[in-house]
Amino acid sequence: MTSPGRLRLLALRDQCEAVGKTMAVERHRFDALREAEAPRAVSAFNLFQTPEVIAARMVSACGPLDGRRILEPSAGLGRLYRAIRARTDANVTLVEIAPQCAAELYRQTQYDEQARLVQADFLTCSAERLGTFEVIVMNPPFKQGTDIRHIRHAITLLAPGGRLVSLCYAGTRQRREFEGREGVTWELLPPGSFKAEGTGAEVALVTIDRELTAN
Repeated sequence: MTSPGRLRLLALRDQCEAVGKTMAVERHRFDALREAEAPRAVSAFNLFQTPEVIAARMVSACGPLDGRRILEPSAGLGRLYRAIRARTDANVTLVEIAPQCAAELYRQTQYDEQARLVQADFLTCSAERLGTFEVIVMNPPFKQGTDIRHIRHAITLLAPGGRLVSLCYAGTRQRREFEGREGVTWELLPPGSFKAEGTGAEVALVTIDRELTAN
């Protein structure tokens, strides 16, 4: 006759064997989680990332990219950079002022020999420092007309025949600055385009061709 204590031990053994079989089946999932990189939460003042669909559209609007020098000011967390790399391996210069965003961009670009990362205030970066570019694609900060200043400055870095594609706030000052100007295309994006990024601001897509735009 088997004692109650032995019966309990046999029951525990059976339970352990069952758990062991389940763990063996699920081991690949745990191994994948162990090896996967932990998610990183990065935030910065006035950071509203470009939605991926809009980023792809902006890069497409830049025209041919191969063999051209490309600039992305206020590069944030790399949404536009990744959209660029989905189309070309051309030379790209990224400028970002926020240290936490620059650190994330470094992670993304450290093995990209055609990418140059500059941590600086874009408004202080001259053509002497960065050079000039055939393509500039950007999502500048919107607060208090900063987008206007960033776009104006970007134009000074645009090579003859180059194209600038930028988002901006669709406010009165921005419309007065860009809408209806020769060589400038102003397109109002659908309402709620940035809702998933945490803002309900109305946003416009501005395209500027350097050869048609006065200094």
